Amino acid sequence: MMKNYSFYKKTEEVYISSEFAFPIAVIVMASLISYGLLYFFGIVVAVLFNIIISFIGNFYFYYYGKSSTNITLDFLIRVALTSGFFLFVDYGVYALVNYQKTGVFNKLYFYIWLAVTLGVPVLYYIFQYSRFYFKETTNAVTYLKVSLTVHHDRELLTVIDSIQFVNSSNRTMSDIKLEKPLCFYSDKELEKMESDNSRNHYLEEDIFYSRINMPFEADMLFMSWYSIIEDKYYDIEVPFPFEKLVIEQEKYPTDVSAVLRGKKSKPLNLHIHTNGGIRLFNDDMVLIDLPESIPTAISEEERNKKIEFHRYSHEYYSDPKAFSNLIDKIKSSGGIEERFLIKNKLIPWGMSISGLKGNNYLEVFDVSFSEYKSEFSALEIPIMSALPKKLEIIYRGDYLYRWLILRIDTQKLYRNIQKLTDENQETQVLFDLAFENSSSVDLKFTITGNGKLVDFTDWKIEIDKERKQSMEDHLLDINEDEQKRSLYKEAWDLVATKQYDLAQEKCDTIKAIDSRFGFAYFLEVRLLWYKEGFEACYAKKDYFITKTQHEPAALAHMYNNYGCLYDLQSCYDESLSCFEKAILSNPKDGMYVCNLAEIYCKLNQPKKALEAAEKSKKLGHVSQTLNAILESKGLRYL
Repeated sequence: MMKNYSFYKKTEEVYISSEFAFPIAVIVMASLISYGLLYFFGIVVAVLFNIIISFIGNFYFYYYGKSSTNITLDFLIRVALTSGFFLFVDYGVYALVNYQKTGVFNKLYFYIWLAVTLGVPVLYYIFQYSRFYFKETTNAVTYLKVSLTVHHDRELLTVIDSIQFVNSSNRTMSDIKLEKPLCFYSDKELEKMESDNSRNHYLEEDIFYSRINMPFEADMLFMSWYSIIEDKYYDIEVPFPFEKLVIEQEKYPTDVSAVLRGKKSKPLNLHIHTNGGIRLFNDDMVLIDLPESIPTAISEEERNKKIEFHRYSHEYYSDPKAFSNLIDKIKSSGGIEERFLIKNKLIPWGMSISGLKGNNYLEVFDVSFSEYKSEFSALEIPIMSALPKKLEIIYRGDYLYRWLILRIDTQKLYRNIQKLTDENQETQVLFDLAFENSSSVDLKFTITGNGKLVDFTDWKIEIDKERKQSMEDHLLDINEDEQKRSLYKEAWDLVATKQYDLAQEKCDTIKAIDSRFGFAYFLEVRLLWYKEGFEACYAKKDYFITKTQHEPAALAHMYNNYGCLYDLQSCYDESLSCFEKAILSNPKDGMYVCNLAEIYCKLNQPKKALEAAEKSKKLGHVSQTLNAILESKGLRYL
């Protein structure tokens, strides 16, 4: 049906790689040897050398891996062509040797040789790049980039022959390449898997997930598949509403022109159901909703081939009897029908989550294959929605920590809801998740509905230990930071009332919490000054500078502190140096620049004082001292 349709073909970018180095090195080496032979032994020896190396090289590559080494006409033609190529390249060497020996140099022939030798590779590269650019441009204006996910119920046991989006007018189609069916692992195989992650990967795996190239203005969706459980083959053509897609310019990679990047649309989801039903949708809308299709007849031989093909994709069920038993078990279980019912049912449910520390939010994956982010509080009011099958909790820290996954047995959840609500579809249901210590052991999941409450236990938790530890470390840092700042404020309140010993105790507690907290040492140096005077501060200057070296804001405060001490003792040069270092540590704080301006006034340098004052004002600093310096043009200060 689609043999005469063309599809997207990926092009290989043209570039000069290191692979060219070897042949170029061989040619250069052969030319250098030819130069020596021409110069000392003449043209005959040089020609024989080029013929011999051509013969040896072709013999190696032509007969490599072959059992027979008979000389053939094809081999001799290759040798002749290679020899001709080497001799042509050697003309430049010949012209050089001839000039050195006779002084005669034929410019015309040399220029023709040079033009061919250099021009042919350049023209070849230009041709290849132009062809690449033309093909890429053609692809970009002919095909749209779309991420496609194809899914069917795990127990449906489906062999998909083809899925293609087609533009029937210009006979182009997408490039979807389907491989073997999903492996249906037995319970024993699932139990043997090393981790829950491995089991969940195979249980949740999609049939197909890739970025495809869909023709612009595609008007049809062609699909064909065999449903083993139903024993029916479907071959359908469905109109495709291309005009409903939201198309935008592809942004990446940024180092490629917009023309070559092409256009893209939102990801598509294609789900295959029983009775030949399909549903195609994206985040915005349902594009195709086909409840059922009429089966197509196929021969018994084709049917058996498809069953065998699916069976060979398994290890445990490759045995015909085991596979037949699996089919009977699935048919009698009614699981496919129940999951289909749940997937298409909206239930008024809400959820409350408690016991988690920090700023977390939730990502919900429901049975209708929708995915959405939500704040905890937004879920507390019940709304009509599909039931959740997976919840992921993400902590907002230095970056997003996706640290907890809760997988829910939705069929059992639905059955519990039906019992609680007496199958009343309008009764609101509330799920309550109460965490303690963020561990799976201490999670309590309850369902409330119709005035009744029941514990729900059919769930599994996965916790990423490394991310959980990172989250807890971040929370600990936040808690410590809050403690430090609270103690720091309390200490300064005590300083204001001259309770220096009590303030020192607060300072010591801060350092016990975090010995690298630079402002604790600024507090300590001020307490030392108030209690023991200038000399005690000067004696420990190096110590305090070292303790705040790693924290620019605290270091600036420390230098400013010493600048003020020197100022009080009229040591203006030392004070000036300290204020300059404070500015270097924190150049955006206008207070330090204002202090510098004041010292310039005291040193009787009004020009520099005014410049510093104007800079301080630009930085947003406001004070009476600054106003006095500005008004007096750098002559007076408060």
